[in-house]
Amino acid sequence: MAYALFGVGLGMVNPAITNSAVAGMPLSQAGVAAAVASTSLQVGAALGVAVSGTVVAASRVHGMDFTTATHAIWWVMTACGAVVLALGFASNTNWAQASTERVAHLLQERH
Repeated sequence: MAYALFGVGLGMVNPAITNSAVAGMPLSQAGVAAAVASTSLQVGAALGVAVSGTVVAASRVHGMDFTTATHAIWWVMTACGAVVLALGFASNTNWAQASTERVAHLLQERH
């Protein structure tokens, strides 16, 4: 059940991330923005699997059964989710929007 929730969550987040990355870019740089977003998702997933495996394996070395060993990684994932939520709110503040307006001219296409 947990894996199904992760799959649904990733499926819902991926298009939004790609749209956000591409929407603010000039047409000539949209492909690069989509590639960076896709690469970031893949690197993040690979690092997540590596960290999860490391934490669970380290817990197992200390004699915990597998189910108990996974509790630590659930707390790590909860903390990471809280950080992402906080960053999402911070990126929509007046300060963040003013910062975007200050650098928008740097992304304008020149003909």
